[in-house]
Amino acid sequence: MAVYEVSIPVYFARFYLVSYPQQLEEDPRLKWGPDGDLAVSARDGLGLNSVTSEHHAHVRLELFDSAADVPQELLSRQPRYSFTSSSNTIALVDTENHPALEVPAPAAGTISCAVACEGREDTYNARHHEQRENIRDIERWRIALWPEQTP
Repeated sequence: MAVYEVSIPVYFARFYLVSYPQQLEEDPRLKWGPDGDLAVSARDGLGLNSVTSEHHAHVRLELFDSAADVPQELLSRQPRYSFTSSSNTIALVDTENHPALEVPAPAAGTISCAVACEGREDTYNARHHEQRENIRDIERWRIALWPEQTP
């Protein structure tokens, strides 16, 4: 397992995990799921839905070699998301496509993902308070990735 951590700027209540550089056959920036979902799957990446805008979110990215290596509490998390890794690199990017983190892709093909997030209410309250400048890392994301096994 490889672990990466980064703080990413969040604008328009979204950021993305994508194959990088992006091929954009199905752009996750244009795809929205039901309200309240943490993420939405697109062919080329995930759209990650923050609770609010104009802050920095902390993201912990955990890359596993297979589903057998993923802790059960993450493996059982529903809904599960996926995207297609079409390059050797995946990246966390903001809405302006600036990468905050670039890492080696787990494998070519379909990547399964489990997404968890804490601190959403505290982030929302901090952002909508009078002193709303420099809100950093209150919203904490944990994203586990592993290559989907083909039968």
